[in-house]
Amino acid sequence: MENVNNTNSNAESAKSHLDKGNAFYDQKDYESAISAYDKALELNPNLAVGYFKRGNAKRKIGQDSEAISDFDEAIRLDPNHASAYYNRGNAKDDIGQHFEAISDFDTVIRLNPDDASAYYNRAILKGSLGHPEAAISDFNEAIRLDPDYVKAYNNRGNAKDDIGQHFEAISDFDTVIRLDPNNANAYNNRGVAKSNLGHPEAAISDYDTAIRLNPDNARAYTNRGIAKSKLGRANDAKRDYQAALDLAEKAGDEELKSRIMKRLETL
Repeated sequence: MENVNNTNSNAESAKSHLDKGNAFYDQKDYESAISAYDKALELNPNLAVGYFKRGNAKRKIGQDSEAISDFDEAIRLDPNHASAYYNRGNAKDDIGQHFEAISDFDTVIRLNPDDASAYYNRAILKGSLGHPEAAISDFNEAIRLDPDYVKAYNNRGNAKDDIGQHFEAISDFDTVIRLDPNNANAYNNRGVAKSNLGHPEAAISDYDTAIRLNPDNARAYTNRGIAKSKLGRANDAKRDYQAALDLAEKAGDEELKSRIMKRLETL
């Protein structure tokens, strides 16, 4: 009888610490949340939700590898824990385990076929691995499940533009702008697609809007410079490249800085 009472007491104490951890998490005090989850798991090592919650808190402070270990344990205890697979997939992506992340999103989709964000995340990974057609297929599914999924339209547009479907890409960016009229990235991306179709003047108009909405958009300045250069407006292009270079330096974007410097050298 005493063992039963102790077991019940431990379960109640574990839940109390779990609740404290959740409160700390909501307050963005992730270190304290982890400590509370530690105590909950000491009292109840079979608490799948405790590992899951602790994994989430660890991710918030950049401990992705440690978070993955917690998600592993949550999944061992609850093999159908779709959210643990989902968050483990994101953590694996963050540390460069892209194929393993895709596998986790595969499992999320098997467990919950209506999870639009799982399709979206898997699409992003497929695109980054050089498979735009496969990415587009997943973006299609995400949009079918959530017709107002702005990021899915935007990234599907980028993938379509990458494989030469410029008109279809513009249609996706049009949809983003209809759903989110202040989306500077969509204007920039639509400008790129228009430029790829050989319409630099129309592209410049979109870059102008992107820059108005986000004056720190270094890529929009770069792309506007490219379009102006195509039109023979070398001095205007140089001013845009210089503005882009200043913003890239401020942001510490070495890859963009290198690209801009090469552009400047050609003027």
